Amino acid sequence: MRISVVIPYYNRSRFIDACLDSVFAQTLAPDEVIVVDDASRPEETQHLERKGASIRLVRLLRNRGVSGARNAGIAVAQGEWIAFQDSDDLWEPDKLARQWRHLEANPECDGVQSAVRAVYDDGREIVSDAVAPRLTLADALHHNMIRTQTLVIRARVVRALGGFDETLRLCEDDDLGIRLAAGGHRIDFLAEPLVRLRRGDHAHLFGDWRKVLAAKTRVALRHRALLEEVLGPGATRRRIALTLRKSGEALGGIVGRSIQAGGWVLGGFDPRTD
Repeated sequence: MRISVVIPYYNRSRFIDACLDSVFAQTLAPDEVIVVDDASRPEETQHLERKGASIRLVRLLRNRGVSGARNAGIAVAQGEWIAFQDSDDLWEPDKLARQWRHLEANPECDGVQSAVRAVYDDGREIVSDAVAPRLTLADALHHNMIRTQTLVIRARVVRALGGFDETLRLCEDDDLGIRLAAGGHRIDFLAEPLVRLRRGDHAHLFGDWRKVLAAKTRVALRHRALLEEVLGPGATRRRIALTLRKSGEALGGIVGRSIQAGGWVLGGFDPRTD
């Protein structure tokens, strides 16, 4: 058993130390920790260089986005399993150990992920809702089911799929989940929150609902044939409508309510699409 950790990094020096500390503090130590510098500013790159031999540093000459950075890490990883982490998030100390026990007990499993605990600047902590214990195509098509920061997956599986789609700067996890499920790969879910996700004012990408909506629409249209076949006629429209409603709910205010209303209209006012 060998586990490679892949962490994309772009100008996150104020978060990466805590992130790496949580990786190095694992009760089951990974075999290598790969940090992919996605063409950061020189001073941000220098911060990584000071880590020395504790990490395997991969430098990209141009910014390729989170998908490209992860793919660069996947390409050089030597482990049979790859664990993904983001540079601003934290792992619980027994994260890898807990997941490895599950994989040992379920040798037919291709990957395992977990719930997350979102931590906000105002002190709030919210544990994500539990999902089905095993990824299904219907669930993946309905909504994003992959929590990349928690995922441990067979290296050969993610490579066979071609890694993450580098044309997607957002919602690449939505797309990966659909391709994993469509390929018949078994991805299990642990309800225990094993990762702490920072949610604050540091330009988190999900904060731009317009970009999220555009990306989720691209994913839906890309997999339109599967959506209509598995979830029925109109499923593509309903998936986009769900994104509108969730974006409006997160945004709040008059604009948010207007966006939500647009989502209900697009979705045909069907409560089953919520």
